Amino acid sequence: MKVNWQHFPRRVLQYFAGLVVMAMGVVLMKRVDLGISPITAVPAAVSAITPFSLGNMTIFLHALCVVGQILIVRRVTLKSILTMLVGVPFGYIIDGLMLLFDPGAMGWPLRIALLIVGLALSGLGVRIVVSSDLMLPAPDELSHTISQVYDKKLANVKIISDAIYVAIAVAVDLIFSRRIFTVGVGTVLSVLLVGRFVGWFGKLLPRLTMPPFWEAAKRD
Repeated sequence: MKVNWQHFPRRVLQYFAGLVVMAMGVVLMKRVDLGISPITAVPAAVSAITPFSLGNMTIFLHALCVVGQILIVRRVTLKSILTMLVGVPFGYIIDGLMLLFDPGAMGWPLRIALLIVGLALSGLGVRIVVSSDLMLPAPDELSHTISQVYDKKLANVKIISDAIYVAIAVAVDLIFSRRIFTVGVGTVLSVLLVGRFVGWFGKLLPRLTMPPFWEAAKRD
């Protein structure tokens, strides 16, 4: 596969910086306990009832999404391999930040403030990752693949996939804990605001955008 190796070291550093920022957003939302993003809802719900950490379950979800992507396109691509590989450090970054950031008891004003910061960091992280043009996080790559292969609007695919993640998380909460604790106001705000933050940071930080890397893949 032909790719554009121009500025590759910067591209990789920017990508992993984006992963760290995204992980910070995930951890902040998890710690304030007001509801987490739809993509992280399933790992959070399962990790609450198993010995596995949030990072470990995030890695597992990313692996499942990559397998789904491979099944849809019916071949293993360089991008699918790389997407599988980067899911591992992303999960470990989340676990590391969870250990570093344990604020203890918080009042409502601080929780709400940190929730907004977490949403903003999630949007900034997505913008940094997308602007590097290497690969999206596995759940987003799966949505993009479904959109391309089945000729569906990406926005509609994203809405349906988010709804599925939330439904699974709610089901896990209710079945094993008899209450909903993974999904909350933070989940709703994530759906409404993260995309806006991505757009705002794109306008504020245009220099993050790099030349296309997957030139050949985009013509397939």
